[in-house]
Amino acid sequence: MVPLGTPATKRSVIDIRQATIVAFFSPVTQAELNDGETNEALADFQYYVGRVRAPLRNAGIELHAVYARSFQIRIGKKVTTFQPVKAVGYYLAAPGKKPRVEYGVLTDSDLLNIANDYFGHTQNK
Repeated sequence: MVPLGTPATKRSVIDIRQATIVAFFSPVTQAELNDGETNEALADFQYYVGRVRAPLRNAGIELHAVYARSFQIRIGKKVTTFQPVKAVGYYLAAPGKKPRVEYGVLTDSDLLNIANDYFGHTQNK
């Protein structure tokens, strides 16, 4: 299974200049991928990230897919390292707003509803 997007490295920083969602999935071992539940979670994660990309872009929301145990966010001049407490989830952020984190694999419609709630965008934009 090939991850969507480019794996993050310790040097990569995601600049938050507008409404942004970072979809994250921590790397897993080959043994974990052989486990049906983990493999299915990764497949579902990738499927729904792929489906939600265009609707989010149409709503003016950036989407980044990150495959790392942590990643860095820059808002203005402040850089923060985020280390998820669970393997999969979504980090929502925008300048001037407190970030929101949702854990677990979300469907495209669930993520759009959460984005609408957090960012105040309409889904039909």
